[in-house]
Formats: sequence, structure tokens, C-alpha cells
Amino acid sequence: MRRYYLISILIFAAAVLAHGQVIDTARNINTWMLKHNYTRFEDVPLDTNTHQLQHDYNPAYLQGFSYESVGILGHGLNHVDFMRRPDPAVFLFGRAWDPYLKTAERTVFFNTKSPFTRLAYTTIPVKDWKEETIEIMHTQNASPYTNFGIDFSILSGKDLYNNQATKTIRAGLNGSHAKNRYSIFGTFYYNDFDAYDNAGITYRDSFLLDVEANWWDYDVNLSHAHSHYRNMSLFTTQKYNIAERQFTTDSLGNTTSTGKTLSISYQLAMGQQYKDYYDEVDLEELSPVYSNYYYLSDIARDSAVEQNISSVLQLILGDPDYDKISARIYAGHEFKRFGMISPDLVVDSLATDTVVRQYHSEYFNDVSLGFHLAGPTTGVWDWVIGGKYYLLGYKQNNFDLNTTFSRELGGKTDLGIRGSFEMVRPHYFTNHYASSFFIWDNDFSSMLRIKGEAFIQSDELETDIRFGAAYISNYIYWDTLAMPRQYDKDVLVLSASMSKHFKLSGWNSDNRLLLQYTTAEEVLNIPFLAIYSSNYWKQSLFKGALVADLGFDLYFTTKYRASTYMPATGIFHLQDKNDVGAYPFVDVFFAFKIKSTRLFASYNNILQGIGFAGNDFFTADPYPMKPRHFRLGVIWYFYD
Repeated sequence: MRRYYLISILIFAAAVLAHGQVIDTARNINTWMLKHNYTRFEDVPLDTNTHQLQHDYNPAYLQGFSYESVGILGHGLNHVDFMRRPDPAVFLFGRAWDPYLKTAERTVFFNTKSPFTRLAYTTIPVKDWKEETIEIMHTQNASPYTNFGIDFSILSGKDLYNNQATKTIRAGLNGSHAKNRYSIFGTFYYNDFDAYDNAGITYRDSFLLDVEANWWDYDVNLSHAHSHYRNMSLFTTQKYNIAERQFTTDSLGNTTSTGKTLSISYQLAMGQQYKDYYDEVDLEELSPVYSNYYYLSDIARDSAVEQNISSVLQLILGDPDYDKISARIYAGHEFKRFGMISPDLVVDSLATDTVVRQYHSEYFNDVSLGFHLAGPTTGVWDWVIGGKYYLLGYKQNNFDLNTTFSRELGGKTDLGIRGSFEMVRPHYFTNHYASSFFIWDNDFSSMLRIKGEAFIQSDELETDIRFGAAYISNYIYWDTLAMPRQYDKDVLVLSASMSKHFKLSGWNSDNRLLLQYTTAEEVLNIPFLAIYSSNYWKQSLFKGALVADLGFDLYFTTKYRASTYMPATGIFHLQDKNDVGAYPFVDVFFAFKIKSTRLFASYNNILQGIGFAGNDFFTADPYPMKPRHFRLGVIWYFYD
């Protein structure tokens, strides 16, 4: 595996020296993200405002606003919004960290005339316990068409509740080159999560009654458990225009075009995801967190790994910026290896049974074909139809069909519908897994998932409204013992979401609302309502030299039977003991900008211990969030 990484790095380094596709060098800063299966780079805005500054310390807020949380930065999260939860194909034991990950599809690529740097630091200024973040991002051009960047951050949390410290390192390199007919984009990311696991508060009622003098005096369910999750990925995508549309301008300034653009694209991706778990076990009295233990040793050590090497070759005809129809066909191959340390029963020469640790692995080669059709992005109607089918491998006979139709209204608003129809085989480890505390061997059927969504979206009006529905057959869930099960009935999930920014003079109100309903509450617990509302006064002073925001944030979900978290596997699963929610998390904040410097101070969870709110500040059972606390932060931008 290491040899393949080295070869790919050399390919990446050599390719970025080539010449390629045109970049608008008249702009001081170009920022893009890769779309349409990495074949198009589309503009994204660069946000350097003061608003949401108080949230920038937590990268998970870029992926959603409401989570079931273990309660400390850098540890497990589960989307409250069902539609945002990771795909079943995502590494099973890393899904709880997915909102934090740096990945190729989440990368913002730069092309900038001058070096651009972002430095950030935030902290909870408490001596005995704290959370801290450090972030460094730097990007600069090596030539007008070639850019390189680095991205590094550390998230850390020191114990407030016993055995709950975390340390997260997220580091990355990215590069891009685009000139004339050729373009290449590449990323390398290292995401490392180190966490101690306490499995929550032992006596929740005592916590609610505020019995102990200090938060760290409350008993926790596990005192020695420790998790480590690592995600490494290397990605490159190259595109070459074999033929290009020709443009001519006559003496009157009229521009016409002839011909078609024909392109070829090649992607190479490599990745490794690794999860291990450690605990010290009392063989005479097993913790109630676990239902079984399969070794005779009092030290539990589990590990699981997924490695992949994939390549995709695409042929692209036309350009959706100019043609009524553009088409793309592609073929892909993915090699995957799944490995784990498992308990095996061994009979020695004296016919004595014993259980020992053995390493098991299995290999698969997935082969797929796909297509993509798109209408013009500049027309009244904008549409996309795509599909993918797996011919061979672990995912054989899986498929995905998706489509989007939208119409522009009044030059300000997009109105449209999108949908998908897919057959998804459960992740390998959902079917086969053995460890210190869990053993299962399943043959679950593939899940049939049909999703639909109607949307109204306007950047200018700062409005986004969506109505969605999901129908799932053979739904996989995790029961109260944290074991995988397949539901024998169909599941229907209905959702509606709204994001809207209101402004009146200097007063601003940024609101996000989520409504959800499911027909299968016995296997899928989600709140009916989740709200985030940020309300603040924005004031510009000293002829714009200083811009300040003063306001408050509110997070709220209706009461529901929220998930709990299993440290041994890193999976959120059902629990039937306690309801969570109906607690208003309120934060007061002050943020201001002076030239290229942005600072904020926030006082968080201010209702804790007051009146009806009390100490019921849980988002997952039995994991409390942080009590009342300050958070401070500063961000510097340098652009010379």
C-alpha cells in the first residue's frame, strides 16, 4: 500500500508541471470547489465576514447545525438531520467523525495573485479543563496558473468529565494547475482523532439534581477506554481537452462559436481508514456498557482497517456553459481491503480450548460504469441526469440514478426538484465483524433508497427552502445492544427545512429550521423540530475601519429518544431509557473586525442551572454537553 502512495505522489508532482486550462488571472483571488464527479471546478465565495465567527472553531458546523454529540470537541457526532447522515458506504467505524474530515470534495482550491494566509486560535480560558483550536492555512501561486496550499489544524479538549480528553490533527496539502487545454487538481489529507471514552455519566438523575460540587466528581461508565481513528487520503484529477469550441469576434464585436469540446478526465484516489480501541476489563464484573467479552485477558485491544485504491476514466462531450446538452460517460475500478483483529477459538495439543487474537482480511475489486447528462447552466432551465452501475465486486448489482431539474425565476431565485433511486449494499463491516465485545456475521440484503426533494433557493435573497421525502426498504439500524439489525418493514421519512437571513437596518436574524417525521420510530429516532437562530446587531464604526456584531445564538430540538454512543465501535445506536431535548442552548457573543483581524468572545449555555433548563443539557444519552463557559478567539488574514 505504501508503494502505491509513493507512485501516486510522483504522478501528482509531475503532472502539475504541465500546461493547461485557462484561469481568470485578472481576479486577485479565484476560489473553487470540484463538482460533477470532479470534472468541473465551480466558483465559491470566500467568506471573511464577522458573522458566524463564534462557530468557526468547530469544523462540523460547515456540515450541519444540529448534532447528537458525545460532548467534547473532536469526538463523536451524529447528524440530527437524517438526510445529512453519511452514506452506508462510508467506513462504518469512522462515521461519527465524518463531519470533521478534510476531504477532496470539501476542498476549496485557490488561485491568488499574492500569498494568502489564515491564522486562527480559540480557547476556553479555564485552568482545570478547556478546549483549544489552532489553525494555519496558507496558499500561493507558483505561476499565474499553478497554486499550492497547506492546511493544518489541531482541535483538543481537556477533561471536564472524567476520561474524556481529545486531540485531533487535521493536515493537508492541495494544488491546482489550469491553463489552455489541461487542468489538474490534487489533495493529500491526514485526519487523526485520539479520544478517551467514558461512555457518559453513570447516574443521570444525580447529574440533573446537581448533586456533586464539581463536574469531574460525577461517576462515568468507563475509566480506561481509549479510541483512535485515522483517515488518510490522496486524490488527483486531471482533465485534457482533446478538441475545443472555437470563438470568433467580428469587427462589430459580435462573438460566435463553432464546434464542440471533447475532453478526457482521469482520477486516482487512495485511502486508508483505521480504528482501534483499548480498554481494561474487569473479568468478574463486566461494565454494563458491554453485553459480552470474548477474551480471557483483562486487556481489550480491537482494530479494523479499510484500504482502497480507485481510478475513474471519463469521456466528456460538450460544455454545459454553452451547449444545450453535454454528456459524460465513465468507467471506474476500486480495489478494497478490509481487515480486523478477531477472536479465534484454538484447540491445543491437550485439547484445551483458548481464544487468541488473529488478523483477518478480505479483498474486493469493484468495477462500475456511469453516465451524466446536463443541460445548459445559462438557460432558463437547468437539468442534470446521472447514473452508476456496479458490474463486479462487493457492490455488484448496486446502482444509483439521480436527477435535478431547476428553473430560474426573475433572475434571483431557483425553483426545482431533485431525486435519487439507488440500491446500496451495507458496508462490509455491517455484515462481518468480530472483536473483544462484538461478533456478528450477517447477510443483509441491499437497501433500496428513493429520495425526492423540492427546493427554492436564492443567494441574493438569502433564502433556502426544501421539502424532502425518503423511502427506504431493508433499512439497517443499530439496536439497544449496539448490534446491527435489518428492519422488516419499509421506512418513510418526511422533512422540511428553511434557511433565511432577515435584515432590518443594523439588526440581523439568521435562522435555520428543520422539521422531520418518520413512520418507523421504533428503529429511527429523530426530533420533530430542530432550530438554530442567530440574532445580532451589526454596526460599522470609524468609516468602516471597525465592524462589530453583538447578539445571541439559540439551539433547540423538541424532546425525543436520542441515540447513545458505543465507544467500542464508534457507532450511535438506539437507547430506550431517557428522552433528550427541549433544552434551549443559548450563547451570547460579541465579534468585531479591525482591518484583517477578527476577534470574538462568547458566553455559552447561559441558561444552565437556571429555572426549567437546569442541568438537562444533553444531546445524546447519557453524554452531557459543556456547562456555562466563556470561549475566546482571534483570526488573522494576510494577503500581500
